[in-house]
Amino acid sequence: MKKLFTLAIVMTMLFSVVPAFGLELQSGADMYPIKTDKTITWYAESNISPHEKFTNYTESPFHTGLSEVTGIPVEWSFPPAGTQSNVFTNTLLADPTNLPDIMWGAFMNDASLYLEDEMIWDLTPYLEEYAPAYYAFLKSNEAYDRAMKNDAGQYYGFGFFREDGGWNDTYLGPVIRTDWLKEAGLEIPKTISEFETVIRAFNEKHGAKLSFANNRVNTTGLSGAFGAFGQESLQYFVKDGKVGLAQAQPEWRAYVAWLNKLWNDGLLDQDFLALDDTSIKGKIHNDMTGISITSMGQLNNWNKERVAESKDGVWVGIPYPTGDDGTLSMVFGGAGIGTSVAMITKSADEDTMKVALQLLNYAYTKEGFNYWNFGKEGVSWEMGADGQPQLTALVTDDKDTDPLVKYGGATWSGPCIQATRLLYMKNSDVAIDANDTWFYPNEAVSAYWKWPVGANFTVEESDELKIVGTSLGTFVPESFGRFVTGASDINSDAAWEEYLKTLDSYDLQRVLEIRQACYDRYLAR
Repeated sequence: MKKLFTLAIVMTMLFSVVPAFGLELQSGADMYPIKTDKTITWYAESNISPHEKFTNYTESPFHTGLSEVTGIPVEWSFPPAGTQSNVFTNTLLADPTNLPDIMWGAFMNDASLYLEDEMIWDLTPYLEEYAPAYYAFLKSNEAYDRAMKNDAGQYYGFGFFREDGGWNDTYLGPVIRTDWLKEAGLEIPKTISEFETVIRAFNEKHGAKLSFANNRVNTTGLSGAFGAFGQESLQYFVKDGKVGLAQAQPEWRAYVAWLNKLWNDGLLDQDFLALDDTSIKGKIHNDMTGISITSMGQLNNWNKERVAESKDGVWVGIPYPTGDDGTLSMVFGGAGIGTSVAMITKSADEDTMKVALQLLNYAYTKEGFNYWNFGKEGVSWEMGADGQPQLTALVTDDKDTDPLVKYGGATWSGPCIQATRLLYMKNSDVAIDANDTWFYPNEAVSAYWKWPVGANFTVEESDELKIVGTSLGTFVPESFGRFVTGASDINSDAAWEEYLKTLDSYDLQRVLEIRQACYDRYLAR
């Protein structure tokens, strides 16, 4: 495996495929701004919060500007600082008679329950008339349309979509320091054994370990190289039409055993379970790791921060390693449809609901697509000679973190369509190349293993799931940590069998039956 490394080798492995920007969306020029005396209250659980520099939404150009361009006054609310967003959302839902008009959050699985309980509006009779751009967008893609309605065909909300589907969703993968790789005389690792060889070489030379922000990999990690479908967090997958739990599979056991070996050999960062995007930077910038897993955006930041310290930007993306036999069951990714949705609650009367529909519809018009992604034309962007938005100096000269978040709402997610061009604007060529590397060779496995976005449980299923299997979400991550660190012996058949028995005692088989029925109904829509 030891061969002379050059950066050219990296570049020949990267796939510089530039998407053709441009969606066929309806114009909203004749519809907006509208005239109304209604004020819409809008709660956002996550991802549409004002930029960190602003005290509240009244200081945010995006939030106040949305009211200006649509003509619809909006009062925004968010989870209080220091609270768990989903916990706060549940406190709101506990009083269904006093909800904001629009609620944005992870509501998809229980949409049928909310409809039957008359907590939210059935949008089906109103969508085509009051949200025509959104309706046309859904009808342009069967997968989009299927995800935004329940098994009975009722439309219930406005979703988050990525312009180029899976490319935008496969934004995370392995990264490496090119200077250390060259120094070690090693090639870019292709198999998991070669990946481990690099970890050991970096440890021997620099004392470095495999390290990563756990929030980035707790659903997937490198498990695909072992034929597995998940890492730490509870992960349901679909293979050959059958729903399973990743953490109940022998392939997952093999993956965790590999991590345990790295842990025992001092090659896996002992802090990894607690690291996030902020704390991992101490490891990155103090030469404590040379191979990791992170997002396109974080890779971009790591290099920028090195350059700011007068160092070379040495991090690049590398392919997901396969098993030594070529196995690659999955990589991080999706089909370009988010798991959150904006619902209109029954706290809004019918007239208010129709105004809320028009407000949400704006994001899916040509003009709204640009506004949600880039902000107000003439302020944060101008149309370039190529017919594509170009950021103004107001944004490009801004030294704050993610300054475009001040003007646009699509950077992370929201009820909108995220533009691929936005990601190209925000990231360096090296980061874009990394995304290409993770996605294009793996299109066949990037999304199709996942529990489908938009699958809805019946009311009875939702009620039962609140009773059965609730302990799985705690037990599985705790077991992962114990197995990796050796507190429980992953290599002991007795310990593994006891683990599987505990999964069953937490009603795993019934949970899988419910999910299988839900999945089968989803396919039959």
